[in-house]
Amino acid sequence: MNRFFLMKDEGKHSRLMKIDEAKRKVFMDGEECPLTAQEYVLLHELARHVDEPVSREVILKNAWGFQNMGVTRTVDVHVQRLRSKLGKNTIETVYRCGYRLCAEAV
Repeated sequence: MNRFFLMKDEGKHSRLMKIDEAKRKVFMDGEECPLTAQEYVLLHELARHVDEPVSREVILKNAWGFQNMGVTRTVDVHVQRLRSKLGKNTIETVYRCGYRLCAEAV
């Protein structure tokens, strides 16, 4: 199954992101964006809740399978990597909550 999202961007330009769930690949404006397996799982989790904040705890449980969260910067590090590959404004930090994929499903 393919899922499409219109990524919100600074200014007037928007980007089209396609997530090919069968092949576990991501495309930005038609060009493949190489992601690690864990980056893909994180993005997929955020895309399940598009434009809604997702807590670090939910991400750790669903994307990593962690039951006991403790203190970890794993999510933060992977979000930074995704931002560098997809664009700095694609994932928003929601204060005291977690992260939000800044997109609109199309």
